[in-house]
Amino acid sequence: MSTAPSGSFLALSPDNKGETIAALATASGAAGIGVIRLSGPDAFLVAERTVRRPLASQLPRVLRRATVFALDSAEALDDGLLVKFPAPHSFTGEDVVEFQGHGGAVTLAQVLAAFLAAGARLARPGEFSERAFHNGKLDLAQAEALADLISARSVAAQRAARRQLAGSLSDEATVIALDLQEALARLEATIDFPEDVGELVPETVEVPLSRVAARLERLLAGAHYGRKLTEGLTVALTGAPNVGKSSLLNALAGAERAIVTDIPGTTRDILAEELVLAGIPVRVLDTAGLRETDDPIEKIGVARAREAAATADVVILVVDATCPMPLTDLPHNTIVAVNKSDLAVPDLMRFAPYPTVAVSAKTGLGLIALAEAVIGTSLPASDAPLITRARHEDALRRVAAFVTEAQSTLALGLPAELIAVDTHGALAALGELTGQTTREEIIRGIFSRFCIGK
Repeated sequence: MSTAPSGSFLALSPDNKGETIAALATASGAAGIGVIRLSGPDAFLVAERTVRRPLASQLPRVLRRATVFALDSAEALDDGLLVKFPAPHSFTGEDVVEFQGHGGAVTLAQVLAAFLAAGARLARPGEFSERAFHNGKLDLAQAEALADLISARSVAAQRAARRQLAGSLSDEATVIALDLQEALARLEATIDFPEDVGELVPETVEVPLSRVAARLERLLAGAHYGRKLTEGLTVALTGAPNVGKSSLLNALAGAERAIVTDIPGTTRDILAEELVLAGIPVRVLDTAGLRETDDPIEKIGVARAREAAATADVVILVVDATCPMPLTDLPHNTIVAVNKSDLAVPDLMRFAPYPTVAVSAKTGLGLIALAEAVIGTSLPASDAPLITRARHEDALRRVAAFVTEAQSTLALGLPAELIAVDTHGALAALGELTGQTTREEIIRGIFSRFCIGK
């Protein structure tokens, strides 16, 4: 795993330095096992006070049975296993102790209270990961990948987070930084030592900048898909009554989620279902059939259907292959699903220019193709790391903008000082990706959204 490069933010913040923190590292509630984690300079001492034995003789990274006692009595709170991780060979880079005891809110709360009474304080959300970042065990992109790994809602998202946690994006950023530094070194040499190195040779700067531009293009090409992996999509099923919207939802879900009848207007409110389509988390909204009606309740449903379609990432307009209706005024993000294609062969060309898929909610025909059309793309052909966060995409786009400006300035034959300004800007924007140039308040905000035990 890549570690965070040195920078101005790798020292612990003043309010953290010297403190030992504790928190539950597993989900609260009934479970077979619960883990409580300690980290900080007094982690071993706090543990010794609660298990009432020295840890000096216990081998690092070896589980040993331990009983946790209340600090002010002989009452045993829990029996379990204790393991120590001496600094710097731990997740946070500090002395770390983990107690693995019985799950259950009451027992874990008592054990945690004993650790706090023995000298630790309760960790803030994300403080363990924040300390790992400040101690150079993770960079900011890797720390965010850890949060993405925990919250992954699909196998594809889990794999992308795992690769980023292993350093794929950070390693790519390092290669880009080296090329930018090469270009900058050429520029600054001609600025500072013109008598020794002579005039700037444009090719010596253009070559590394071109390599950077190519790498950025590869990375950003997968950003749209990567964002979908973590953020998911909202998809609205719309169309006239009785075209099979609810049946299509049930077919996509693989279960009877929506009521299906032959009576027009059965669906009167929005039914939401969380699915995974082609590896992407998707929230599918089954809406009321679009038609003119005097029924006041159905009118409300139709209005809500139109509102859902207006705000959805993707609209699936469901039409009946046996009696297709003409299409008018469709939003640009519409996909046409020609349902009941097992009963009639649809003319898909009549629905151009909208992407169109022949489907059958009854037989399953075309469901995979529909899912792929909703996603809009499969995994990018490039093996470049996926950009799964808006913060990462924004930083890389600013790097690309600086590089483009530097290349243009170079091509115009303008002074090296101007090219160097843009190259410095590109390096600073790139540093925000891994945390080297990210302001402390932004870093704190990122970690505050983590769970307490991470």
